[in-house]
Amino acid sequence: MKHLIPIHVFFLFFMFTTSSIALARSSYNVRQGDQTLPVVINPKLQRICDQTDNLVECLITTVPFLHEKAAIIPASILKIKVEAVDIKTKEALDKASKLLLYSSNSKPITNCFNICINNYKSILESKHRILDAILLGDDKQLRVELSSNVDKIYHCEDAFEEANIKSPITEINSLLGKMITNSLTITIDMVHF
Repeated sequence: MKHLIPIHVFFLFFMFTTSSIALARSSYNVRQGDQTLPVVINPKLQRICDQTDNLVECLITTVPFLHEKAAIIPASILKIKVEAVDIKTKEALDKASKLLLYSSNSKPITNCFNICINNYKSILESKHRILDAILLGDDKQLRVELSSNVDKIYHCEDAFEEANIKSPITEINSLLGKMITNSLTITIDMVHF
């Protein structure tokens, strides 16, 4: 009879934990640098990011900017994405500038970095136009700015490819491209002005 008590305890534990799982927020393990951090995701954010092409990137570039009382609606998430893109673009600009400074004086690689640097600066300059378009509910301007920014990221990578040079900034450009594409998806599919 002693062995029945643990089975009953296990059964009750299993019933309560599985019922709470159905109600719980989604959780993921997110890599941040060399660390893997468990993150609990708000179901509203999960639904928004599920509609993008890059779910993981959507989540990991949004969660750090969410405040406890932030409204989890497409327009507020779009503003957060604009801030995240701004920060990541500054990081890309810094990295490309340092690589240009320490690279050989070969004209092809210098041209590639200069294209990327100019494109990053252009993306940074578009931030205020994007935020104004969100504020004014100007869907057309928002789409134009975001689409243009996606093109700028790909143009940067294309410059290296056309010069037959392996891009040392592919990883950051890939993430930036996904972040901006996610913002564009949120704009097109979810934000209704």
